[in-house]
Amino acid sequence: MTNPITFAFKSKGRLALIKRARSIAKRYSLTPIQMDRALQQFSDVLQGFDCAATLPITAVTLKRHSDTISKYLDKNFEFAVHGFTHIDYSHLDPEIQTAHLHLARQVFTQAGIIPTGFRSPYLSRESNLNKAIKSAGFSYVSNQPILWDDVVHDTLIPSAINGYEQALAFYNPWRISERLSLPLLKDQLVEIPVSLPDDEILIERLGGAGDIVMETWLRILSQSYKFGELFTIQLHPERIKLCADGLSAVLSNACAQTPKVWCARLDEIATWWKARFGATIQVSTNNDGEYHCIVNGPKGTTVLARALQVNVPSSPWMNGYRALKATHFNVQSPMRPFIGVSPSTSIELLHFLRQQGFLVEISQDNMLYSCFIDQVDFDSSQERTVLDKIEGSGCSLLRLGRWPDMAQSALAVTGDIDALTLWDYGLRLIGK
Repeated sequence: MTNPITFAFKSKGRLALIKRARSIAKRYSLTPIQMDRALQQFSDVLQGFDCAATLPITAVTLKRHSDTISKYLDKNFEFAVHGFTHIDYSHLDPEIQTAHLHLARQVFTQAGIIPTGFRSPYLSRESNLNKAIKSAGFSYVSNQPILWDDVVHDTLIPSAINGYEQALAFYNPWRISERLSLPLLKDQLVEIPVSLPDDEILIERLGGAGDIVMETWLRILSQSYKFGELFTIQLHPERIKLCADGLSAVLSNACAQTPKVWCARLDEIATWWKARFGATIQVSTNNDGEYHCIVNGPKGTTVLARALQVNVPSSPWMNGYRALKATHFNVQSPMRPFIGVSPSTSIELLHFLRQQGFLVEISQDNMLYSCFIDQVDFDSSQERTVLDKIEGSGCSLLRLGRWPDMAQSALAVTGDIDALTLWDYGLRLIGK
């Protein structure tokens, strides 16, 4: 097992570690009172916008301070598991990973919480860990960082740039230029990406204050809305004083958008993504080029149509689509209004297209479809290229919206709780 102090040195660097130690002394006290105030302020900001958040917390911290945490169980927080203790789970044997996860679930259950999600300390991840997470009964994991490129100023001082690059090397995130910031359903486990830069990078590594937090997060919100994707904020509660204005600005901006931004907890996002992926469409045709469609999906399922004639009311949406106000409808089209794919097309690509809400048919006849794909090889680095090609074609299409109730994009507020007191933090540094 990696020593926590050695691990922290590796992830942050010597200078950043010294600065972090100073900030810890200011943000924690010998009792939970300081963090209790931070949680209350966090809750107050969220309530001002009728929003909720997901707070992953280590099980040992929850066990020590269940009285403090219990005050927030009926408020706007989902508490997820942040490990049994604050250690690097990717380096543990699978048997120990599983044992820790089951111990954590027991602690949460005793505290009156039925957890459905997991986030690792340090966002550590690997394939065996995901298997253990699934076998322990979790429905989602939120360990994969994704970097929103070009949202940090180019005018940073060299020491800040070095710290920033060290963070990126440590986290090894997906890049938004290649990957989509969206949940990914794999083997019944939903992976929900975490957006970078987060509060730790902006405040500790870049030496920023509330203004850089606000500006950076508003830029990410703007991009995520344009792409129709998910912005998962990572804001540790102990930094809420420094980031409250930035969080308020993001929530205010999100609430003002039309079509709307869906603000949700991670458990709500995971539940929705699974249910919407399971949606089905029944299609019957006649000789006049008319398609009768019945969509069966979870409450809030949105059907989108582009360059098609439909017999039900609709309203303008984004990117040339219209949102249909019914799930039973007729479509008039000279070609099949779905994506056709050849039998040789990559299985991974088929799975990707279906998770985006596209209605996909396997066919040998490319002349039946205004959008047809024949691509044998596909990997995750091609996600955005494939999607941009489909959306840029302007072809006639029916698809399902990614988010419920005609939302254009989604926003999740999260924040890990590693400790409530200085004593907790000291024990964390020795892996307890």
